[in-house]
Amino acid sequence: MQIVALILILLMILSALRVVIGPTLWDRLLGFNLIASKLVMLVILVASIKETSLYLDIALVFALFGFIGVVYFTKFLSWKEDK
Repeated sequence: MQIVALILILLMILSALRVVIGPTLWDRLLGFNLIASKLVMLVILVASIKETSLYLDIALVFALFGFIGVVYFTKFLSWKEDK
């Protein structure tokens, strides 16, 4: 289980590099979405290790915030490109 957590953390770091280095805004958006999904997976892994369902509720909130953030950012970018 700890190896899986380390792999997820490494993938989050690589996704953060994509956010920082990404040449376009769409690359940065993809990196943000990757970080949000890996964070949800990490919280679910912690819930599995600790055998408690409270962390699953937290993972659900993270997933919703990640989705809403991507949708609003996409709407903002499409609105900005129209002008």
